[in-house]
Amino acid sequence: MGRTDASVTRSWGRRVLRWSLGLVTVAASALGGIVLLYAIQARLLLPDLRAWHRVRLEEEFRAGARGAPESFEDYRRLEERLIAELRRKVVDDPVAADAFALGRYNPKSIPARLALDTVHNHSYELIPPEPPRGAVLLVHGLSDSPYSMRGIAETFLAGGYHVVVLRLPGHGTIPASLRDVTWKDWYAAVTLAARYTAGRAGTGNPFLAGGHSTGAALLSLYAVRAVSDDTLPRPERLYLVSPAIGISPFAVLTNVVAGLSFLPVFEKSQWIDVRPEYDPYKYNSFPVNAGNQIYSLTHVLHGELLDAVKGGRLDRMPPFLVFQSVVDSTVTASEVVLGLLNLLPPNGSELVAFDVNGREELEGLVNPRFREGLERLRSTAELPFRLTIVGNRRDGSNSIALYTRDAGAAAGGEATAEREEDLPLEWPRGVFSLGHVALPIPHDDPVYGLDPPPDAVPRYPLGAFPGRGEAGALLVPLDAFARLRCNPFFSVIRARIVESLTKPETAAR
Repeated sequence: MGRTDASVTRSWGRRVLRWSLGLVTVAASALGGIVLLYAIQARLLLPDLRAWHRVRLEEEFRAGARGAPESFEDYRRLEERLIAELRRKVVDDPVAADAFALGRYNPKSIPARLALDTVHNHSYELIPPEPPRGAVLLVHGLSDSPYSMRGIAETFLAGGYHVVVLRLPGHGTIPASLRDVTWKDWYAAVTLAARYTAGRAGTGNPFLAGGHSTGAALLSLYAVRAVSDDTLPRPERLYLVSPAIGISPFAVLTNVVAGLSFLPVFEKSQWIDVRPEYDPYKYNSFPVNAGNQIYSLTHVLHGELLDAVKGGRLDRMPPFLVFQSVVDSTVTASEVVLGLLNLLPPNGSELVAFDVNGREELEGLVNPRFREGLERLRSTAELPFRLTIVGNRRDGSNSIALYTRDAGAAAGGEATAEREEDLPLEWPRGVFSLGHVALPIPHDDPVYGLDPPPDAVPRYPLGAFPGRGEAGALLVPLDAFARLRCNPFFSVIRARIVESLTKPETAAR
C-alpha cells in the first residue's frame, strides 16, 4: 500500500506540474499577445516621432552620475548648459526644428519665445525686498514645468518668503527627456533644492515646502525621510496640491510593452501619447517611462509611510495643507485621505476639497460617484484633520461657500455642524468641475486662465480658447481645450496659505 500511495502522489504531482506549466504558458501567451497588440496599435495610430521625441540631452541631471551637481547652485549652472544644448540640437537646427506655426520648437513661434526666453522652464527664485520671514521650496508636477507653481510662488513672496521653484529633471525641455529619467533623479534634485532653500530662510525662520501632483509626492517622501535623517532640513509645513498619492499599476504593464521599442518598427511603443507640442510650459506627448516612474514613486512613498507608522515616527511629521479637486482624472480624494491624511497624527493638517458644480440643471449630467465619495468623507466620524469643502451655497445658486469641520469633530449634530462661510465667488459659465491640472493656476493666468489680462505680451491665451467645432477640424483633439486649465477659486488657496503663515507652526522660532 505504501508504494501504491507514493505512486499515486507522484502521478498527481506530475499532473499538477503539467497544469501549472500549462497555465503559465497560457498566461505568458496572453501577455505576449497584449504586448504585441499594443505595440502594433502604437505603430499604426500614433503620429510620426520627431526630434523632440528622440534626441537625448546629455546635460540633463542624473542622480549618481560622474560629475553630477552636488549643490543647487551647480544644478542651476547645469540647467543653463542644458537649455543651450536644447537650442543647438533641436530649436536652431533647421532639420530638427518644428515647422508648425504654433510649435514649441519652432524658433519663430510665440510658444518658443515663452518656453525659451522666460524663467519658467528653469529653476528660479523670488526674493522679497526685506529680510525674509522664511523660505519655501515649490515643486511642479509630471510633464509640467516651474510655471505651474507661479501663482503659489507669488503668494508666498507677498507674505515675505524667499521662494525657490525647482525644475525637475526631464522637464522644461523636450518630452524625450522623460524617456529615461527616474524618480530617483527627481528626488535627488529635491534634496539639493531643499538644502539650498532652508539656508535662505534666515536664522530662526521656518523652512516650508509645497508641491503639485508628482512634486507633492516627492516632498511627502522627503518629509518622511527627514523625520529620521538629521542631514535633511525638516520642513515645518507642507502644502500639497492634487498630490499623486495613488496611481494605477497599469503603468508597469505599459513599461513592459515599451520593451519592444528596441526594434525600429516598434519605436512608438515607448509612448502613450504623441501630440503636437504647442504648449510652452507643459509637454503634450507622454512616454511610457514617465507613468512607470510616478507609479514607482508612489509605491515607495506608500511603503515608507506605513513603515513610519509602525515605527511611531509619523508623530514628528509636519502639518499638511492639502488642496484636492473632488473630480480628478489622476488621483482621488479618497486616496489622499486613506493613503496620507488618515495616517498623520492630529497635528493641524487640513484638506480643502473643491466640489463639483451642484446646480440642479447639471445634476443629471455629472457622474454621481464623485458626490457620493465626498459625502462619505463628509459623514466620517472624527477625522484627524480639518475638512473644508468649497461648493455651491445651499440655495442651489451658482454662488460659492466654504463648509468647514474641525479635526476631531463628530459628523452631524448641531454642536458639530459644519461652519458655512459665503464667498464672493461664482461658478463661471459652462464650468462643471475643477480638476487635476487646474488647481494651482489662477483664473487670470495669462496662458491658462479663463480671464487672461488683455495686455499680456506676448498674447497666448490657451486656457480661454473656446474650442467649439467639428471633431477632426483641429490638429489636436477638442478635449485638449475642453479640460479646465485654471482655478476660478484660486483665491481660496491663496487665503488658506496666508492664514497658515500666521499659525504657530510657521511662526519664527
